[in-house]
Amino acid sequence: MEKVVDLTGGHFPVNVEDDRAGGGASVGALERKGHDLIVHCHIAKKSDWPYCKLTFDLVKDGTGVDMSRLDYLTIDGEYAGPGTSRFGLVLADAEDGLTKRDQWQTYKINQIDALDLPPNGHLLVPMKWFGVAQWWKDMVKPTMEHSAVGLDNVARAELMINGGGKEGEHVLTLHSLRLHGKVISRDALLMGLVAAWALCVVVWLTILTLSLRTQLKDSKAAIALLSEVNKALELEARDLAGQVHIDPLTGVLNRQGLRAALMSTSNLLSDPMAVIFIDIDHFKRINDTHGHDVGDDVLRKFANVIAAGIRSSDRLVRWGGEEFLIVCPLTNVHQGQILAENLRHALHRQTWPVGLRVTASFGVAQHHERDEVGVVIKHADEELYRAKQGGRDRVCAHTPVNVIATAHAA
Repeated sequence: MEKVVDLTGGHFPVNVEDDRAGGGASVGALERKGHDLIVHCHIAKKSDWPYCKLTFDLVKDGTGVDMSRLDYLTIDGEYAGPGTSRFGLVLADAEDGLTKRDQWQTYKINQIDALDLPPNGHLLVPMKWFGVAQWWKDMVKPTMEHSAVGLDNVARAELMINGGGKEGEHVLTLHSLRLHGKVISRDALLMGLVAAWALCVVVWLTILTLSLRTQLKDSKAAIALLSEVNKALELEARDLAGQVHIDPLTGVLNRQGLRAALMSTSNLLSDPMAVIFIDIDHFKRINDTHGHDVGDDVLRKFANVIAAGIRSSDRLVRWGGEEFLIVCPLTNVHQGQILAENLRHALHRQTWPVGLRVTASFGVAQHHERDEVGVVIKHADEELYRAKQGGRDRVCAHTPVNVIATAHAA
């Protein structure tokens, strides 16, 4: 059930503007050829930022388009000219309490800069890439309420062309510009399914209880049977509570799960205990180049590889984004360093999605008797940073001062 908003399908007024209104000399013109929009832009470097832009007026009956529940937009086009196919996207949102219809600078400017058409002319842009333009914030100085990205009442969409600043004739043939989303979001669908399932369980248990009460004449038997039902409900509640401690993408513990494990498993904090901090190298580049679906596949496989290489007594935690943490009971810093090296080599031996080569950097530290857990995590994070600074794909370990002094004395 996908919702598609086609900006180039003839549903919205469209025109071309250029920098002459601001003292520039670039000239833009629009040509229609069937369903295609062809933008001719002659870039002239009279102004500091020469450009042409293709503008879509999205206001109908005084209201813009709600894009807040859309997931991504797709561009299908061709570019010809002396420079690159570089362009930007702007979504101007009208917000209550901020926007005045006759003052363009009061529209919130959500933008993406420096996009390029790939050789095949097809580009997918997630809506989460849009950010509020800093120059607009500096000019308007909005309140905190109006400083975040807002796409619930988009009045105007703009495709900015500058050809990398190269003077000359630039031609962009736009076959389509579409926005895509789900009629029902994934979270809303899952919540609805969970609510329906829970309702079914409640109804079933209610019917069962009523039926038992009418059928069982022996009060002792009825009480025993109801007790069994209550036990089943307790087990189900425990299962649901356990899901709160699990990261839904990778299936490993989350931070709340680590907190629960530390509170319920006393030997986790028994000395010696090592902590290994892991960060996937260049993960943002994977997301930017191949998309978030590939990034999610990499995270899932990464968690599986690490989980397969540690002991059953160790705890693997997704710390956030592409960062993971391993808590290793009865393990000193040197043993933790050996484990981290083994895991690093295990990553090299894997086959990754779309032929990627995935590596990681590791920071290792050891918990000491009077230190809080946060101290050893901080030391491991510092070593991870040192591994990143040292070139990535390596292990760095925190050696306590007393261990260093003992080594020197020996």
